Amino acid sequence: MDLLTLTAGRYIRVGLRAGSKVEAIEQLLDCLLDEGALAAPARSDVLDAILEREQRLSTGLEHGIAIPHGTTRHVERETAALGIFPEGVPFETVDGRVPQIVILLITPKARRDRHVTNLAALARQLMLPAVRARLLEAATPNEALAAIEGV
Repeated sequence: MDLLTLTAGRYIRVGLRAGSKVEAIEQLLDCLLDEGALAAPARSDVLDAILEREQRLSTGLEHGIAIPHGTTRHVERETAALGIFPEGVPFETVDGRVPQIVILLITPKARRDRHVTNLAALARQLMLPAVRARLLEAATPNEALAAIEGV
């Protein structure tokens, strides 16, 4: 599944600031709550699942990208929130770069088999330098959406 589908074209925030990866994850989780993709009572359980995964191994990749993720019974379909953090977020990454593009991916436990496939698809999309550049230049969620459309 691609980033456009996973974000439903609306779980996108730009111009975010976070002093820690937990704060960044919480902001993206709140984006999903605000948009109705996740019920408020599920927030704590979903956050715990994501942070538990993050403790095992950082989800900071390379090229200024991080994809924190987890599986939960609180969603019925794979869902992602895209956040652009111009000043970066302190994540441990493969290449030591501070991520500015953070995607929170949540997968239903019943569809756990899709989790790795979705992670790989997201990473492939974001490995394109032109896509990353356009995302980092986006001043609005619509501009970020345009950067991922058709990729």
